[in-house]
Amino acid sequence: MNAFFVDIKTRFAELEKRERTALFSLAGFLIVVIFYIAVWSPIQSFVIDSQLDYNRHLKLLGYFKSTESEAKAASGDSSEKTADGRSLLTTVSRMAQSVGVSPSRMQPEGGDAVSVWFDSVTFSQLMLLLERLESGKGIVVRQISIDRRDQPGLVSARVVLRN
Repeated sequence: MNAFFVDIKTRFAELEKRERTALFSLAGFLIVVIFYIAVWSPIQSFVIDSQLDYNRHLKLLGYFKSTESEAKAASGDSSEKTADGRSLLTTVSRMAQSVGVSPSRMQPEGGDAVSVWFDSVTFSQLMLLLERLESGKGIVVRQISIDRRDQPGLVSARVVLRN
């Protein structure tokens, strides 16, 4: 390796001044091209992509802010809320009857939640009830506890639902 550099040094020294200047110019040009390709171009494309993402997210934020009142109004209409939770009890009770499930006990849990106990209910009917409560009335499961019964397909459950 050392001999290689000695050979190159010797050849460089044998060149005329004009040829050495041209070689230095070519080396400088190659360094600038490599810097542009390896450093400047990736940084520039990253900056441009970041600006496009920023503008896209800014537009999305503007859209969200413009539809904020509509979304709040829609979310307020989808659930029936009262201070004492009676409307939630009524809604859960009616939906359970429509699915063919009868809760063994129901108890309010504050203003926006209710605990419901089921003894010996089929699992599929329980899941159907929970799905209809969520999709139709906006009532979601806060907590659930399901125990298997001796008969296949039957479960006992305690479900805490909230608006």
